[in-house]
Amino acid sequence: MLDMLMAVAQRPIVITLAILGALLVTAGSLAAGSNPKAPPRPIARFLSLSGYVITMVSVVLFITAGFLVGR
Repeated sequence: MLDMLMAVAQRPIVITLAILGALLVTAGSLAAGSNPKAPPRPIARFLSLSGYVITMVSVVLFITAGFLVGR
């Protein structure tokens, strides 16, 4: 279990997840459109939500990697 966690919390994976999350949130913002009074499009909501979830997974893995240093 610890070996798998160490493999997933490697620096390139964490960075890739952070960038992917940021790109998805940006795409969701662009898909929402420029009219703030219009109801949000479902695809924009999905992109933003999935981007934030992936970014939070990246943050959790970053913290976990900090605790696993030296093992």
